Amino acid sequence: MLRIWELTTDPNHYLFVQTVDLRYFSDRFDGTPIADQWEVPAHEVLNRSKKVADFTSWQIGSKAFLVSDLARECIAQLDEGAVEFLPFGKIKGRELFAANVLRTEDFLDIHKTEFSEGSGLPVRVAWRPGLPNVLPPIFKVKGSSDTYVSADFGRMAVEHGLTGLMLADPAKNRLQQIVRGGPINEFPGL
Repeated sequence: MLRIWELTTDPNHYLFVQTVDLRYFSDRFDGTPIADQWEVPAHEVLNRSKKVADFTSWQIGSKAFLVSDLARECIAQLDEGAVEFLPFGKIKGRELFAANVLRTEDFLDIHKTEFSEGSGLPVRVAWRPGLPNVLPPIFKVKGSSDTYVSADFGRMAVEHGLTGLMLADPAKNRLQQIVRGGPINEFPGL
């Protein structure tokens, strides 16, 4: 069984938020706190006819996502201090928060990870040998803007019935999975 999953959101079944300035994420949501300078960026809500999820897509492919109050509480109870929750506002009556993952680990094996040419984003992730037996529930890794989670996080999401998130196998090329119509989520029960 996998020990680490990539946290991704589901923009096909739930509404999602598109930031107007596509450069917005270039220097934010990289593991650095931003609460003291936080302002909600200009954005559009797309797929308005769909429900607001507990994990809402914010700019497909971005470093960040939005969470409901329930998801915020669950994450904070599981791993207090690992995520900075920034008030984003109400969408369709649900209060949402931008999730800025602060915990950063040095788990990535940069020599075995495959990166996309040009963007430098990981396509297939490989982990360093000798990872700790107990992994943090939610984190980013040096060399990647993606968010990763442990089985504890996945179990918490299942237990609380959280919606809108998918936990993908970071060793698989997600773009190929999408093009082929394959499932993204690989965590049982989500």
